[in-house]
Order: sequence, then structure tokens, then C-alpha cells
Amino acid sequence: MKAVRIHTFGLDGLAMVDLADPMEPKDKEILVRLQAVSLNYRDLLMVKGLYNPDQALPLIPCSDGAGEVVAVGKAVQSFRPGDRVVGTFFQDWLAGPFEKKYGQSVLGGPLDGTLAEYIFLKEEGALPIPKNLSFEEAATLPCAALTAWNGIVEEAALSPGQTVVVQGSGGVSLFSLQFAMACGAQVIFLSRSEEKIEKAKKLGAKEGIHITKEKNWHKKVRELTEGRGADVLINVLGGDLEESIKAVKHGGMICSIGILIGSKAQIDVVSLLMRQAKIHGIYVGNRLMFEAMNRAITTLGIKPLIDTVFPFSQYKEAFLRLESGEHFGKIVLRLGDTSGGL
Repeated sequence: MKAVRIHTFGLDGLAMVDLADPMEPKDKEILVRLQAVSLNYRDLLMVKGLYNPDQALPLIPCSDGAGEVVAVGKAVQSFRPGDRVVGTFFQDWLAGPFEKKYGQSVLGGPLDGTLAEYIFLKEEGALPIPKNLSFEEAATLPCAALTAWNGIVEEAALSPGQTVVVQGSGGVSLFSLQFAMACGAQVIFLSRSEEKIEKAKKLGAKEGIHITKEKNWHKKVRELTEGRGADVLINVLGGDLEESIKAVKHGGMICSIGILIGSKAQIDVVSLLMRQAKIHGIYVGNRLMFEAMNRAITTLGIKPLIDTVFPFSQYKEAFLRLESGEHFGKIVLRLGDTSGGL
């Protein structure tokens, strides 16, 4: 089978190789022919050696993929050959609170990931694809969509009429926008691009703030909320927690999700205490959350927003598109025949 592996850290260290075709799956495993893979910022950091410099190489990167079951282990009961499935980010985190041990079951590091024609998944590490989604759309769900769902629905438990501030235009951000609107909330969209702000408004965002022009953007958020502040803020930048704290209402929640501008941040502890704000770290989510999210996606007819679909051979171009930050939505690689999609 063909696969892309990290041989040395850096985009130039990526190479497509021919590996032995997979053998029969183990008793509780399924063998999946992957049709589509989506990229996350975590994947780029992994390729560059910035996510885990001690990661053993070579490694097949990427955590998110969707495809068709081609073989099942003897004890597998949930799937049959021909089923359309999507893998879970954590192969072992099924339900309940996160435990450190689950970090050893992540696809795309430390485990080999999805940027290959075939992959073995645990039976409990795969889910049926929502019927309204194609392979390309389903491939966007395991990391970005579930992270957004965890923050917006599981933790924040949004209700109609509340206000959510969403940073950025990648997968987590746009899924957050979609899920927030599905909950009946109003969205304020933050971006460095007027074009992206206009796109977000067309998707349903109530307001947009250009954060290059409005460096103290928390003031604009408070103005737009009549001085109250946002109920929830989806922070994907990481290094700007000071502004985020000032932008939320008293008792508001900041879902800390990404590190796009850095993993270190200074905060005014007095401001945090006085505002009684909650900062909640979100690390994707478990299988039970994934099942609930898929039900909502099916019921509400939610469609993932895809920026670009690249052929498998253009994997470097796909990573460069991700690195540029110019994308609006998910970047996807098409690996094979997607006639099973929509």
C-alpha cells in the first residue's frame, strides 16, 4: 500500500512510500480502505517536530480519516465489509473523563495515522459515517468537529440567546460557529481578514471583528453585547488569554483549544478572579460524545465546511495550504475512489 511517512521532522522530511499490504485484522479490529483524510494543525506541528520532539520516526501522520471496511476480525460484531466508517482520534477513550493513558492511543502520533491507503482500527475506535455526509466530509469530524462539540455542547451547554465568540477560520472555529447556531446562540466572529468575516456572516455569524484593526478587541465584544460580555469564547490562538478573559461576562467560559499564536500566555489573575471566568481546556473528546455529535449532524443536516480537496499525491501542497493560514474550513486529501460518498 502507499503511505506518507515522516522520516525526519519538517515538511521536506515527508515522503510517499510503498509498504506491505496489510494482513488480516485481529479479533477486535477492522481493516479500512481510507478514502479521505483531513488535516489538523496538530498534524502540521507533528510533521515539524514541534508537537512531540521525542516522537519515534518514521511515523504515518494524521489522525482523521474516513473509508470503507474491507475486512473484520473474528470477534467484530458492529461492522461488515462495505460499511462506511470514520475513525476516532483516541482509539481507547470511549466514555467518562480523560485519563493520561488515553494519550497513548492517538492516531497520527504516537500511533501510525491515517495518511495511508489502509489502516487497522479497533472496533470501538470507529463509527458509522452519518448518512448525509461524503467520505471527504466525514474525514473532518474526529478532531476538529468533536473538539468544537465538546466545548460548545458538552462543556458550555449553550442555550438559545447566548453569545459565543469564535476565533479563526479553521475547522474547530467553523464547526463551533455551526454548533453554536444550532443551539440558538449568536456568534461574534474574530479574524484578521475582512473576506473571512464576510464569509462567516453569510454562514450566520451576527457580527465580525477584525482583530488587527481592533487590537483591544475585547472592548468591541463588550460593546456588541451591551457591556455584558460573551457567555462563551472559543480560544484557538492560545497566547491571547488576557483579551479572552476581558471579553467574557462574569462567570463566562473560555474554551481553550488551540495554540496558533503560541502555547504561553500571561494573564491578569485579578481580572480572572474578579470576572469569575472559567478557563476550560478541551482535548478533542471521547467516543460517546462522537456518537451524540453524529446524531445531531444527521438530524440537523449539518455539513462540514471544506476549503480545498487535494489528491493524495499533493500531500505537501495540502500541508502548505494549512501552514499558510489562508484556508476557510477544512483541508482534505482524497485517497481513492469516493463513489461511496455523496
